Amino acid sequence: MKLFRRKTTPPSITRTEALACIPQHAPSLTWKINENGDVLIEYPLPIKPFFVELAQRFNLGGQPQEMKKKLQLDGQGSTVWQMIDGSRDVRTLISLFSRESGLSLQEAEIALTTFLRELGRRGLLILR
Repeated sequence: MKLFRRKTTPPSITRTEALACIPQHAPSLTWKINENGDVLIEYPLPIKPFFVELAQRFNLGGQPQEMKKKLQLDGQGSTVWQMIDGSRDVRTLISLFSRESGLSLQEAEIALTTFLRELGRRGLLILR
């Protein structure tokens, strides 16, 4: 029996590989464009099994309702979200975003990759 285990680090990819990835929307979410042009994303909130069991006990065997979370994107976030179509890679999205927002390529790359990383952390994007 080992007392101390080595931490496994997730595999890292190079910058070139990251820019060649193609983002696409997760299939479990729904989104719509509001009247002011902002995107509203609605996605299921994962519930831990302990809480599902607890809810079933208090509901006397009834199925717990699926909890959903909403995220409203601002103007630039909505622009990027609508650019993601499942065929453009990150490098192409950076150049499109740079032209549309008037930012330099370096500023657009930092802003876009941070935004994509946050969406991926929430489970709203899939990278191929």
